[in-house]
Amino acid sequence: MREVGPGHNVAVVLPSPVRTPEPPQTADQVDFDALVQWAKRRDPVRWALGAIIVVWSLIFIRLGALRHNRFGTFGFDLGIYDQAIWLLSRFEPSYITLRGLDFWGTHGNPILLLFVPFYWLGAGPIFLLVVQVASQAAGAVAVFLLARDRFQSRWPAVAMAGVLLLHPTYQYLVWEFFHPDALALGPLLFAYWAARARRWRWFAVSAALALACKEDVALAIIVMGVLIAVRGDRRIGIVTSVVAAVWFMVVTRVIIPFANGIGPFYDSFFGEFGSSAGEVTKNVLTNPEKAINVATRPTRMDYYRMMLAPVAFLPLLAVPTLLIAAPMIGVNVLSSFPYQQEIRYHYAALVVGAIILATVEAIASFGRTATTRAFLVGLVAATSLAATVAWGPSPISTKYRSGIWALYPDARNPIRERAVAMVPSQASASVHYNFAPHMTHRKQIYEWPAPWEAINWGVRGENLHDPATVRWILVDRGQMSDTDRPLLTRLVADGEFVIRFEEQNIVVAERVRAPSP
Repeated sequence: MREVGPGHNVAVVLPSPVRTPEPPQTADQVDFDALVQWAKRRDPVRWALGAIIVVWSLIFIRLGALRHNRFGTFGFDLGIYDQAIWLLSRFEPSYITLRGLDFWGTHGNPILLLFVPFYWLGAGPIFLLVVQVASQAAGAVAVFLLARDRFQSRWPAVAMAGVLLLHPTYQYLVWEFFHPDALALGPLLFAYWAARARRWRWFAVSAALALACKEDVALAIIVMGVLIAVRGDRRIGIVTSVVAAVWFMVVTRVIIPFANGIGPFYDSFFGEFGSSAGEVTKNVLTNPEKAINVATRPTRMDYYRMMLAPVAFLPLLAVPTLLIAAPMIGVNVLSSFPYQQEIRYHYAALVVGAIILATVEAIASFGRTATTRAFLVGLVAATSLAATVAWGPSPISTKYRSGIWALYPDARNPIRERAVAMVPSQASASVHYNFAPHMTHRKQIYEWPAPWEAINWGVRGENLHDPATVRWILVDRGQMSDTDRPLLTRLVADGEFVIRFEEQNIVVAERVRAPSP
């Protein structure tokens, strides 16, 4: 309204602006500006973090499941844990016949009791794969939170989560398929972040879950408690270390010896230093020169290099945090068991967790400016990518098609499937290692040539079961050695077993009479 005089108002109608009609949008057109704004409103940092975690998880779940379904997984250790949880879920005695030890006589893994209800619903190896991948993926979230807090910046924190997922060892832990050491990584990394953030309830829950995975984790928690005490929270740190130490001693010196009658089987892995924890400790302390010589052998130096090179050796700048890995590094390099100096197996799980934590701490300490921090984050991102291409098992690795994954169908797999189906579901059987994970939901399943021979059985081969209880044999002649090939020949020639099926070296034999006295 425009006023033109007292008491007189004249309405003025302004013309509407002329709009150029928009062309109709087709199905192939996308409003990218609107899409960008929508993504920004929903936090692109979280989207990026979620994307790398989801993609990583889906890739390795698919590869692990493919490997299992194509008979590329083994009785050790997947079959061992699968049989153990199945026995517990059926309220059967928890004696793992694949290992010749009771569930409580192998390791301290009470976390596996949480899986029992899922086995009531039919869970098995693939479930264990998914759970482990989920725990490792959760570890990437913990690293993001730690880096976010220490860097005071979120995008570099996303990069550090990616560095963890790119580390070859972190990927090989999934390739190994399942082990409680790898399962512990998620809660262990969360425990460290929670301690740094002084969120003690989160810390207590995470540390308890990590300790429940395996007794070895207690060694890392002990050091973590010391760090907490040194960093100012003395009471909490001391309590943490004491609880972890007591748990370690109870498991290794009370529970395991009570369950198997001897003690931890891995005490025998230190042949050069003794056959018990006490002997090993004494000999290392009284002869440090020998310990140093063992720890600096070429295989050990390669181990250090391949664990640290993916993060540009930056953890060496954050020694206090790296000490979380010190107990397991010491165990691994002083052991005479060669798998412990490999980056591909669960023995390196706790080590790689500590290495990533120390990498974040090193960047936080030495990247005092945004430019320096960006350079260091970019450096470890580049070295991690290079390492995973050179050494890792991922689809971008040079080793991806080397046979480590079951990428191509094997013409014999349908034969293997028929052979497995021939053995009754609850019948006792002795089978080759790659058949074992497909047949572990039964009371008696042995890894051939057990129980005729005490190979990978018990602590010292004790308490070998009576072979007369075995009703079926399922083996691959191509996987037999010169020592166990005559055993099958003898069992068939003596008339104890009759071959019911044989095709392309896959043999199924059934017991038809008891062994001769």
